[in-house]
This record gives sequence, structure tokens and C-alpha cells, in this order.
Amino acid sequence: MNRLFAILFPIVFLLFYTGCSSSEKPEEEEVMPHLSVVCPISGLGDMGYNDMAMEGILRFCKKHDVVLNIYRPVNKDEVKEILKKWQATSYPVAYPDMLVLMDDSYRNELDALGVSFSNGRQILLFESDTRGLPDGVTTFNINRYGVCYLAGSMAREHSEAQVIAAMPGNVLLENAIDGFRDGYEAGGKQMVETVYLADNESGFNAPGKAFRIASEIENAFILPLAGASSGGIYKYSREYPFYLSLIAGYGRDCSLLSSRIPFSIIIYIDRIVEEYLEAWFTGIPLEQGQVFGLASGYTDILLNPVFDENLQVWEDYYEEPGYWNRVYAKYRDEAIEKETEHE
Repeated sequence: MNRLFAILFPIVFLLFYTGCSSSEKPEEEEVMPHLSVVCPISGLGDMGYNDMAMEGILRFCKKHDVVLNIYRPVNKDEVKEILKKWQATSYPVAYPDMLVLMDDSYRNELDALGVSFSNGRQILLFESDTRGLPDGVTTFNINRYGVCYLAGSMAREHSEAQVIAAMPGNVLLENAIDGFRDGYEAGGKQMVETVYLADNESGFNAPGKAFRIASEIENAFILPLAGASSGGIYKYSREYPFYLSLIAGYGRDCSLLSSRIPFSIIIYIDRIVEEYLEAWFTGIPLEQGQVFGLASGYTDILLNPVFDENLQVWEDYYEEPGYWNRVYAKYRDEAIEKETEHE
């Protein structure tokens, strides 16, 4: 059964009722724009991409009067039912009606359904191939190669580097892995090792396994690409304060999650989604297939301002204050150039 999540926390409750509906104007409900959001099966609470995307949606809702529905399916069958229900719903008048699909894997269900659109209805599908998309479906993509190349370059002085990823074959993850590997290995040290938590999407929700893998790494620069599973890596580094490995935060600012995070790789998915929704709400045609990356400012490295202050163990190469600022400035232009070449 589909589960509707409109209230997750008190703050979400506040946002929903201050920006997304109005009980004082019941006569306008029938013509208010509708916004339906289908969350990834991996869910919210990943402290990264999914949570930031939802933050952008809720910021938009706080500013505008829309009817908001949030669905959190547990499997692809529920996704199919949500899509069927959305397509079958009819309204007495034509008005803006947007369906946001927060997972690129929902493309398969979308294609199988053969969605058709009545006047005013649109779909925003996260990070999919533009080829074969029906009219009314808009997608965008985020190039993670450049910002991850920069992260790998900044980690070059570390004797080893390792990626802990949710699953193989995921195009978005492999794009990030390629960038980190190329940036690190350009320094002439060892090759980057990649460990996958699972063969399927369950790897995004395996924090216990990620914790165990982190415990087996003595000293490496770790890039976690595992959604909610990354919490297990951060947790291990907190519980063992003399852990030598360093960790790149991923998706958002993770500096408060561990003293072993010198910087975070930021993906401003919240800004991207909010800008698309603003265009939809104001009637501006949505631009198809935009690609966002380091050069455009929608990905970047955010340095941990208190990293030096919280260190209990360290290595000589980053002992001097200001080291991470210097290597960021040193490699950023190179990373942008490599991102352009990789597109």
C-alpha cells in the first residue's frame, strides 16, 4: 500500500502548513498547483543527496501555495501504483500539476507505464538519459567527475585511497569513482581500491557492513559513496578516535559527523530542484537535460573549518595549518579542465 508522508518531523509539519496549503481559502483548493514527490526506495535520512533534495522541495513549498503529496515507496511495485494513480487522477480544471521522481531508476517504471499528459501536467525525473523521454518529462544530470577528481587530487599525499560504494553498475556512483580515482592516481601513488557493499540497491542501507569494512582499513583516504550506509563509516571513526584514516564527507557538509573529515564533497541538489520547481510554478518552460558540475558551481568542496582543532592523530603532510586550503586552490582549475574533457 502506498504510504503518504506529509509530516516527518515537527519542522516539516510547520513547512507543510505554512507554505503548502491554506485552510482559510477552501474555495481555491481546486485550482492550486499540485506537487507530488516520490522518494527513493532507499528513503530519506541518508544525511546527503536525498535529504538535501527534500530540503529544496520544502523550501519551495514554504514560499508558495501548493498542494504537496510525499510518497515513500518500499519497492518498485509501489512505484508503479503511484504512477498509475497519478496518471489516472483527473481534475475539474487544468492547472499546474508536477510529479517529482527522486530516483533515476524509476525511468524503467515510467517507460513501462507509457505516461500520457493532459494539459498542465509535468514530471521532473532525477538524473536520467534524455533519449526517449516523452514530452512532459524533464530530466537533468549532475557531473560528479570534476568535484571527485578534485577530492582525489587533494588526497594524493595520503599513502592509500579507497572507495566504499553501495553497488556496482550505478552510473552516478561510477562517475564519482572515476573522478576520485583519476585525481588520486595522477599523483603517481598506488591505485584506488573500490569495495562494494552489495550487488544491488540494498548497499545503500547497509551501515553495519560499512562499519565493519571501515574497521578493516588501517590507514587510507576513504571516499564513501553509499547513501545511508556511509553513516557506518562515520560512526566507526567517531568510536575509535585514534583511527588514522581520513574520510571525505559526501553529498553535503559532513564536518560534524567525524573529526576525521577534512572536507566534504557538496552536491547542491537542493538548489537544482528548487530552481526547477520555481520555473514550473512561474510558467517558465523547463530546460531539458541540463548538466550541473564543478564549473557551474553546483558541486564543490567545502573545507572543515575546525578540522585542525579536533585532531587527535595526524600525519606530517597535513600537520601545517592551511594545508587543505592550499591543495584545494592548487587543483581546482585542473579538476574543472578534467571535468570538461570527461563530459
